[in-house]
Amino acid sequence: MVDENKKSKQVELQDVHQYYSAILNCVPNWVYWIDKDCILQGCNMRFTQFLGLKTLGDFSGTPYPKLAQVAQWSPTVIDAFRLDDMSVVFSGQAMHDRDLPPILFQDGTIHHFICNRDPLLDQSGRVLGAVVVLVEVPEPRPKQEKPHVEALPKGPENRAPRVLIVEDNLVAKQVEESLMRALNCDVDCADTGQQAMALFHPGTYDLVIMDIGLEDTSGYVLSKQFRQLEKGTQFHVPIIALTSFEADLVKYDCDYYFMDGVISKPLSAEQADQIVQHYIYHKNTTVNGLKYA
Repeated sequence: MVDENKKSKQVELQDVHQYYSAILNCVPNWVYWIDKDCILQGCNMRFTQFLGLKTLGDFSGTPYPKLAQVAQWSPTVIDAFRLDDMSVVFSGQAMHDRDLPPILFQDGTIHHFICNRDPLLDQSGRVLGAVVVLVEVPEPRPKQEKPHVEALPKGPENRAPRVLIVEDNLVAKQVEESLMRALNCDVDCADTGQQAMALFHPGTYDLVIMDIGLEDTSGYVLSKQFRQLEKGTQFHVPIIALTSFEADLVKYDCDYYFMDGVISKPLSAEQADQIVQHYIYHKNTTVNGLKYA
């Protein structure tokens, strides 16, 4: 009797899956969804066919290498596309109406798309991944003229600023690294306290972005070790902590362990720019969300 109930539930789930798959296949857009590691979990038939697959079972992994191949996008373009997916997964915030580069189809025709991304949440509001919808538009929208942005000056010693990111969450690390590289910084990353200690030497970096919660140690302990290495030298690198908690709750702990401030995750592009302007170029720039004792 139990086995029959299990079989009945399995059949019921398969029916529900087929029902929603049929609905998605009727949508005149390309739809796919990924998990927190950006692994492709499903898609509608339009996206499957574009990737040149008969069924989704023919594919495993992230969709980006295959998408870059069939769309004929450069590594720079696909990296930016992947980063936008990751940003939605990491932040839990939707990203709508983003223009995509033209896609050249196999028949030689050029197609234009906009992209909508939404976080995929469970019943408790926890982010499970993201749903990505590519909507074809008849022609590219006219681009708005971007305001002139003065090039950032070189960092100390007339070189690109050097930033150390200590972060053990893969998605968070890649997002933070991309944000800093977009600001013309040279970036090193460490997954563990041991790696960070091997990389850090007084005067090597102009900024440290420090995750407080690490697998093998804590950002607090690591920051104190960095300061001990700097003791007796002329160097004092700014250390900005990142926390999954409210920044106000840990700002006194961060001060005790010689950090310069703390921001609640996720780090935004605006905050990254403000941090670089304030702590590297010493401009009178307010860093949104930064807390300190």
